[in-house]
Amino acid sequence: MNKFFRTRSSFLLTVIFIVSTALMFFLMAVTYKHLERQSKNSDWMTDSYEVSVKLERIYSNLKDIETERRNFILTEDPTSRQTISIKKQEINALLSELDTLFQAHPGQRESLESLKLMIRYKYEIVTASFVSNLSYDDMDALKESLMTGQRVMASIHDRIDQMLQEEKLLLEDRKAAFIFSQKSTPFYLYLISLFALGLLIFIFYKVNADIKNQRKLNYDLQVSLDTAQLAEKVGGYGIWILDYNTGTYHYSDNQYSLLGYEPQSFKADYGSFMNNVHRDDLHYVRAKYADMVQNGKMAPFRYRIVREDGVVKFLHVVGKSVISPNDDRILLGITMDVTSEIENQLQLENVNAILTDRNIHLNVANKTFEEAEKIGRFGTLQWILGDDRFVFSDNLVRLFGFEAEDFDHHPRSFFKTVHPQDAKMLEDRIAAITELQDISAFTFRILRNTDQKLIYIDVTCKIIRDSELGDYFLFILQDATEEVLDKNDIEEKNRILEAKNTELQAFNYFASHDLQEPLRKIQTFISRLKDKEYDKLSDTGKQYLERIQSSSDRMRLLIKDLLQFSRTTSAEQVFVTADLNQLMYNALEELHHPIEERKALVKTQTLPVLNVVPFQIQQLFINLISNSLKYSRENVTPEISITVDHVLSEEQGLPVKPGSYFYRIVFTDNGIGFEQQYAEKIFTLFSRLHGKLEYEGTGIGLAICKKIVENHSGYINAVGTPGKGSVFTVCLPAQ
Repeated sequence: MNKFFRTRSSFLLTVIFIVSTALMFFLMAVTYKHLERQSKNSDWMTDSYEVSVKLERIYSNLKDIETERRNFILTEDPTSRQTISIKKQEINALLSELDTLFQAHPGQRESLESLKLMIRYKYEIVTASFVSNLSYDDMDALKESLMTGQRVMASIHDRIDQMLQEEKLLLEDRKAAFIFSQKSTPFYLYLISLFALGLLIFIFYKVNADIKNQRKLNYDLQVSLDTAQLAEKVGGYGIWILDYNTGTYHYSDNQYSLLGYEPQSFKADYGSFMNNVHRDDLHYVRAKYADMVQNGKMAPFRYRIVREDGVVKFLHVVGKSVISPNDDRILLGITMDVTSEIENQLQLENVNAILTDRNIHLNVANKTFEEAEKIGRFGTLQWILGDDRFVFSDNLVRLFGFEAEDFDHHPRSFFKTVHPQDAKMLEDRIAAITELQDISAFTFRILRNTDQKLIYIDVTCKIIRDSELGDYFLFILQDATEEVLDKNDIEEKNRILEAKNTELQAFNYFASHDLQEPLRKIQTFISRLKDKEYDKLSDTGKQYLERIQSSSDRMRLLIKDLLQFSRTTSAEQVFVTADLNQLMYNALEELHHPIEERKALVKTQTLPVLNVVPFQIQQLFINLISNSLKYSRENVTPEISITVDHVLSEEQGLPVKPGSYFYRIVFTDNGIGFEQQYAEKIFTLFSRLHGKLEYEGTGIGLAICKKIVENHSGYINAVGTPGKGSVFTVCLPAQ
């Protein structure tokens, strides 16, 4: 359309030139033309008078505005705003009229533009007075505002005075021209006509040249437009314009492309645009556009659209209100496709979140490791081979008795704490590690720097291959003082224990040979006396002989039980996988005679296969069954029940780690029972609840049972009811 108007304008200029030329020739023939000139001069004079009057009125209105401003500052009278608004309208109207009057006077137009700037500044001062709410509480600001207003008014006065002087000079010139025109009109009429003719010829030439130049400019403009459209596509942005007066929109071609449409495929308006906005962003975008229309500006914001092909895009829009060459207020907007930027930002945020999470975990791990160093009484040393650099952990520095803040990270810093007897050994080991000859663990002693306390240090070394840091040695140094001292103490206790074991073995030998040999001879002679001399003895002698025989039998049984307990305590314990059913069978076979003698009933369930010391478990079964037979009730058939089940440790109330499984073997009898208060005492060595004459026994059998169960990391307990029987429960680990 602009091209059409430019072509039409060129045509009109040609027509005007022809008409003007004809008119000039006509004017040369008409003598009264000079009267029109005179009339024009008269009009100019009138214009000069009007200019002076309008300038005076402008200044008068400005003074009224200043007066109302001061009145508002002093009284805060709200009517001052209305008065000032009316005065502004009058001033703006006068300025607009002066614009028209100064069309042919560039100098005055420049002065008028300068005056407009001063007046705008004056408006800003007045507006600031209303916004700032000046009062007597801030005299400096009040004084500054009044002085600024006074200075601006002075500048405006000077500018108007200058323009009045200029207009006065112009008026005098026009008067002279008018007088001269009156006197010389006939003389110059023909001359002016000739000059006008030449001027028209020149204008025609110039206009024609301008038209050619305009065409060239139009071509360049089209190239620029094409370039801009290409830049829009490459840059991923589009341009749109909103005319506030008409409410119409204009989209660039790439603006359509951003929305997923072909250029000019639909009418650019508010409704068609909103059809493409993502439904979750509709309320937000509508609010932004409403604010734009109301306030005449648009802050940058981002939103999503759904293109015609269903693809979701992120757009960034920014707008600015400008005045068009036609003095129309328009909003110039730029829309950019920021989808890639958003996606990259989201990816970056995800990466940052991952890195942050890893850093948090790393910090926690580092803190945990630091605490672990303190709890475990160890520290680390890194020897970076590439630059011969050493890095000590803080706890390692504290381990040697130094302060971490003042410590020089080099091995020489703690060499002085090394025990003199270990210094040479330590140097040799470091040299061997450096040459990779021997990097095995070793121990050396130090005298701690703070208190000279002797500390044993265990050293573990490993070479680490790291592509980033380079190869380095990692040393872990741990305070092993307690372990070394405990080890020494254990070794001493083992030495003492070995000596006691030697004594115990000697006792076993003595008990099994030296004690039993005289006892056998005593029992042999007792047997001979009973066979050959018994009838010759008096009743008292017979009674004494019976007591001697009974005591020797008890002595034999006691020695046997002691040997059995000693064997349980000191014998080498070899654990093998054994079938407890076979061990129970062997025990019952060994007890066959007393079971038959007492006509006892023994019932047993199927027992498991466990990793045990077979002869000890068999002895356990023998002792428990013998105990039930021994303490059976008179005239009551002994009944012994042996049951087994698989239980958890917490079900049995065992003091071990929850979740551990045990086999519970329960021996139940119907014997004489016992008081529950003696449930622990019966497992004590040589502990008896009855007299020697009531029930036979040595008080060792149940102690042997407890020792056997403990050897197998198990538990045993007893529950008794006097006159009803006893229950012995044995718990052995399932694994």
